[in-house]
Amino acid sequence: MKRLSLSATLSRFQRDWREKGGMVSARRAEDMDGAAGQFSSMTLPILAVALIGCGTARPMPDFNSFAHRVTDNVVVLYWNCSRPAPGMVQVSGVANNPFSPQPLQDLEFRLYGVNVQGSNVSRARGSAQDFLIHTNDPTAFTIDLKTVGGEVRYDLVYSYMLELPPGGGRSLVAGGERKNFARNICAGLVP
Repeated sequence: MKRLSLSATLSRFQRDWREKGGMVSARRAEDMDGAAGQFSSMTLPILAVALIGCGTARPMPDFNSFAHRVTDNVVVLYWNCSRPAPGMVQVSGVANNPFSPQPLQDLEFRLYGVNVQGSNVSRARGSAQDFLIHTNDPTAFTIDLKTVGGEVRYDLVYSYMLELPPGGGRSLVAGGERKNFARNICAGLVP
């Protein structure tokens, strides 16, 4: 018996269905059973590869290892502040998207050193390691700020894009650009 591809079998089935007013010959049904068996034998390897691919996701970091945390109910940032060298402040951490089924896009940071008068005296920019942050797939970020002296606190502005679901469906959060501000993000850092 000659085996047909699944698409050829379905095309023949549809043609026969129309020609015979909804009836299919026993031979055609037999051909279809053979193609379905062939299709199902291919399903197992494809499923195995897909499951193996799922197992290679990054492990979740220990969020308790970070001294600071902020959330806007879409993204959660965890970080530590340090002074890796004289005249330098480093903010390093992870950004996580635990709530939104839509991935966050282009998470960017602006870190400001603020003096006693409330003026910005130093600034640095950074971005998340990954452009897209999927649900519960955290990504790292690091911001290095060269200080000028006189900074008494460090403020953070972070922004990202959140797209609406495909087809403009309903979403718990509105799409578009989001900007957020966190004040004194390195509280307790020795000057």
